Amino acid sequence: MTITEDGTVVEGLHIRGSVTVEADDVIIRNSLIQTDTSLYPVRVADGAANVLIENVEIDNMGGTGIGIFFNGGTGHVVGANIHSSEDGIRIQSDDVVIERSYIHDLQRQSGGHHDCIQIRRGDNVTITGNTLMAYVGSSDDPLNAAIQIGSLSGDDRITNLRVTGNYMNGGNFTFNGGGRGEIESAVISGNRFGRDYRYGVIGNMDGDAVSWEADNVWDDTGRPAS
Repeated sequence: MTITEDGTVVEGLHIRGSVTVEADDVIIRNSLIQTDTSLYPVRVADGAANVLIENVEIDNMGGTGIGIFFNGGTGHVVGANIHSSEDGIRIQSDDVVIERSYIHDLQRQSGGHHDCIQIRRGDNVTITGNTLMAYVGSSDDPLNAAIQIGSLSGDDRITNLRVTGNYMNGGNFTFNGGGRGEIESAVISGNRFGRDYRYGVIGNMDGDAVSWEADNVWDDTGRPAS
């Protein structure tokens, strides 16, 4: 399905295939998207603006795709359930909000780099109130990261990134800041963390560019996580 008309509403459908959004003010709501694509079950293309993806389940069926790819377009994901893909969400766009969504049971692939959310560029990105489960309990596999910054797409550093009120578990580092100067400004606050990581809860942070607040806590004890 390729959506090219502004204001299109897709609601209550079972879509067996991928969805590409190339228009403004599109709403995809209360639907199930299933595809074993190696690309993107949902792609918000460059030039698409103000796209809303709400209460949508995305099942990549064990494929090697990225559940939602913000490929230059802007929008808001709320209440999504993303699973069975290689990666959950990739952001290469400004003005993206990911809210109250559940990303889990990603599929390890040979040579894969498995993240619930990867940000490769974008200003004014907000990630809030989500459950980001990089750790896969059935295989006792932490995968790579709940949130991975980089590798940058282009030279523009990431500005005004806000990561608040999420539950995150797993990864080599649960929050991996990239470590190559990718972030110009970010606030990480009010998050809860599990302990099923390989190396640590945070890694590769860029000094003063990232404000890691004291209210980031371990889920089991409520004590500051670092």
